[in-house]
Amino acid sequence: MDSQLSYVLFFAFFLLFLSSSPAPADARASPLLRSVCKQTRDSFHQNYTECVKTLSSDARIRSSASNDLKDVAINVLEIAAETATDTQELFNSYLQMETGTKAIQQCAQSYGSVASAFQGTLEGVKEEDDMVNYTAARIVDSIVVCEKALSSDGVELPQTISNRVHLVRLYKDIGCTVTSQLVSIWLRARKH
Repeated sequence: MDSQLSYVLFFAFFLLFLSSSPAPADARASPLLRSVCKQTRDSFHQNYTECVKTLSSDARIRSSASNDLKDVAINVLEIAAETATDTQELFNSYLQMETGTKAIQQCAQSYGSVASAFQGTLEGVKEEDDMVNYTAARIVDSIVVCEKALSSDGVELPQTISNRVHLVRLYKDIGCTVTSQLVSIWLRARKH
């Protein structure tokens, strides 16, 4: 009888553990966010799971993700601009520690441009400007300027900055995905 009770208790605790463990990010994400991340993966070779986790981790994006792509785009671009600004500040802080590094200085300037470009793209989304996807796509230019400067000077970034740079690139790709989808919707709506 004792062994049966042990099995029952073990099974009960096992079920309790399974029911209390967090659901995978994909299961928590709205169908809209999953669709955006699938298209971002397909178009830009970004990691689908990382995309879903990144978008699902922010309350602003989760709250707008019910079915409104424009709200998702606005929130993604706001967060992207904030992240790019934070990245610029990290480069500026790193520049003070690594004096004389032109590549770091170039990256600080580039990420200031990236933040401004995200802001411009955000304004374009709010105004439903058909050129917004072009504006989003141009963000990569400033990112590439930084990457080339780092490569030519042989600078290896600290992990904190590398992670932030990677996140900005992910937001850029997500931004391109959502703005492309929005422009398609806007153009179809104007034809009817």
